[in-house]
Amino acid sequence: MRPEEEQEAVDMLTSMMGGGFGGDEARRVLRKHGGDVQKAADAILSGDLGKEEVSTWQNTVHSSQDVGYTDIPSSSSISQVNQASSSAVIDLTEGNDSTRSWQLGQAQNEIKFGPSERAPDPSWQMVTTNTSVDTNQDDRSLKDAIQASLADFNSDELEVFPLERTLREGGRPVALRPEAPTLAYAALIVQAFFQIPQIREKVSMLILPETNPDAPSGRYERIDRAVWNLVELFTNLDLAQLSSLVDKDVLPALQVRPWDGAAESLGELSAEFIKSIGGVIEGVLNEQRPEDEPPVRLFTFGHGQAESRGGSYKVLNKASVEGSVVTVEVGDSVAPNDLYSRLSYHLSRYTGSISHHDVIFEPSEVVLFQLKPFPSPATAAVKPSAEPFVFPKHFYLDRFMLKNLPITDQKRTLERDMLAQIEKLTRKKEFMTRFNNRDTLKDLGASLHYYEHVAEGKGDPEREAAIRNTAVKLRHIMNQVISDTREAEREIERLQAEVAAVFDCPELQEYQYDLRAVFMHTGLPGRKQIFSYVQDGHGIWWKTLDYTVTEVPEETVLTDPTGLHLGAGPYLLIYSRHLSEDQMNAPIRWPAGFVEAVMEHNERFLAMVQPEPGEHESRPGDAADPAPSMPSSFPFSPAVFPEQRETHPMDIAEDVQT
Repeated sequence: MRPEEEQEAVDMLTSMMGGGFGGDEARRVLRKHGGDVQKAADAILSGDLGKEEVSTWQNTVHSSQDVGYTDIPSSSSISQVNQASSSAVIDLTEGNDSTRSWQLGQAQNEIKFGPSERAPDPSWQMVTTNTSVDTNQDDRSLKDAIQASLADFNSDELEVFPLERTLREGGRPVALRPEAPTLAYAALIVQAFFQIPQIREKVSMLILPETNPDAPSGRYERIDRAVWNLVELFTNLDLAQLSSLVDKDVLPALQVRPWDGAAESLGELSAEFIKSIGGVIEGVLNEQRPEDEPPVRLFTFGHGQAESRGGSYKVLNKASVEGSVVTVEVGDSVAPNDLYSRLSYHLSRYTGSISHHDVIFEPSEVVLFQLKPFPSPATAAVKPSAEPFVFPKHFYLDRFMLKNLPITDQKRTLERDMLAQIEKLTRKKEFMTRFNNRDTLKDLGASLHYYEHVAEGKGDPEREAAIRNTAVKLRHIMNQVISDTREAEREIERLQAEVAAVFDCPELQEYQYDLRAVFMHTGLPGRKQIFSYVQDGHGIWWKTLDYTVTEVPEETVLTDPTGLHLGAGPYLLIYSRHLSEDQMNAPIRWPAGFVEAVMEHNERFLAMVQPEPGEHESRPGDAADPAPSMPSSFPFSPAVFPEQRETHPMDIAEDVQT
């Protein structure tokens, strides 16, 4: 924040707070809250005078270092890791343990995007302040809700209801329910993967490997088993007449780490699982592809860094680094709480006429965003906001691609200038309409009402004249404030429309990705506290909660406020390349053996649900048979692996260790 801007903000704070609150206190609180006037005002009203030690702006940004693209080994081989990926590490921070193990390959350093030190960009300060979460909630009710979710989390019992309710209706997706409640998050991901056309098509293209029953049980044998299990599971999700399946073997065999509901975030575990299962699918496809075809990029994209200067750019790292899941921090007020703004803020850095950008070299067919709550400092006077994170129905990757860097850099500069104007007008409007945390127009209206309708001259001509003159002056002041406010609002509205359309050009709308799945968390533990929204090939959105699948409107998917008051909400978004309606619903061919097995199971199941007439007719004197009932889901176990069915689990993490 420039000195003149800071002084203007300090003056505004002191005028808002009235007497007894000096400029030094206002400046301390303002700096503590990164130059955000509204946030500083809220803190002052909460009794914060800014005397305690707080992290600097640079440290606040430093805490965002995990934002960016995470590593994944090269898709050229499932048993080797791209050495360029492991060596081309971008780590812009020091003294921070940023090493984590990738579950499908050898341990390698995680790529870090975003700056470690930079001054705050004033164009982002127009963001509405985070408001504190209501602390007057009924503690007993919250405690009861937590206890109920814990009981659900630890329960392995399956509900029982009439057999007819297990019948799949129309195009309703099949729910995949793991036998272990702690694997529910992974089941939601697999079910969503099936509905994403690019993933479904690629899984159907996996060639079932031949096996040698005399070979020792090693990593390749276990990957082969994973391929068999995934293809068979997808066949069941496509053709089964059951409303839900209970998975006993597939997820445990993939070495999915359980979610204990507290110690580790759902986003972290989900990203880890996606990189694992995605690496298996992509790796096997690249092993099977002809040599003259380009590598499959289902999940992995190539990215790197570039520098822009005067309308031209140069690449800073020649070797493209592989990534699969993009981590986005949400919930703070550093930038607007929407997907585009967060990505632009963390992936672009400006120093005078030079800018540095983290860009995409080679796009993937599927783009996944892990939403990570912004870490709030322990000394924060105000709790994180319940402001929802906004994500679009259609996402254009073009503005983050290397080839478009000159035009996007120019448009980002224009966008920043317009946002700075919006912020200035917003402050002006706030200054005109708020004083001492009160509505100025409301107070003027009350005063005007008094002088026009209440005050009496009591027969004194001078008093009557003074009352009339005061009313006229108040009316003039009020009209002027209303006029200036409306003018500022019109200008803000105009600038906001220009900001919204600044990237709307054909050059930046080539790589369109459509929203396919949203994963939600209520903030409490338990398999019934997480659910997903998934779109099918006909554009219908389905909500899956445990074994229940229901149709929901698209507006619900984009605006669901579930979990926000507990710092939860959406934690994973999946987009994939735009396809035509015919491409979305292209027929898929599954292995004949799996199809025959599913058809046989369907016939047996339908015979139980809809028996032949007279099959269950009662004989005279016989007691009536009770109505048949079944668990809420039927169990799913993979077909017998060719010539072997051993009980040891597949350690997928070990499969591609080099």
